[in-house]
Amino acid sequence: MGVALVERSEVAEEKRNERREKLLKLLTYEVVDGRPIYYRGYKDVLEGKKQPEEVMGASFLHGRLVILLGAFLRERLKGRYVVSGGELGYLIKGGWRNLDVAVFRYEDVKDKLESENYIDVPPVLVVEINVRAEVESEMEYVLKKSEDLLNSGVERVIWIFTKARKVMVFERGKGGLILDWEDEIPLVEGLKLKLTEFLKQP
Repeated sequence: MGVALVERSEVAEEKRNERREKLLKLLTYEVVDGRPIYYRGYKDVLEGKKQPEEVMGASFLHGRLVILLGAFLRERLKGRYVVSGGELGYLIKGGWRNLDVAVFRYEDVKDKLESENYIDVPPVLVVEINVRAEVESEMEYVLKKSEDLLNSGVERVIWIFTKARKVMVFERGKGGLILDWEDEIPLVEGLKLKLTEFLKQP
């Protein structure tokens, strides 16, 4: 009797561990230097307080920005560049990063347009909207991710922070720049936009 209870307990523990490992894999937002970074709120999922979709989903404003920026960039850069996004997996040394909006030179990715894999070609431009990862310091995360992207060959990284209504721009070989939503944001090839006007679109 006692042996059967112990065996059932061990089986239950094994199942709990398997479930936890599956959840952790699902909730992995990025992998940096071989270590996973999880979605913000992942602990609530592990504790059964939330469903994975509740922490993995984006806000309405985040979703609008991704779609509007993608459409804006595609329309104005058509034929020379390829625009992708929606947490595009971008391979870097020691792991991968998620990208909200990425702009590639067409010539660099013309052979990968139907690839089902993460991309390993550096974009010209990356636009990130807020920090959705569970991290101790958002600023350290922003700086580290920007540095990783620039070191991998990305030319410009832009961060849009919706609550603070601020924008940070990092460019390879140059210092960072902090802008307000009313300011013109430099994108690529002289293309600029003002978020205040941009977001008035239906």
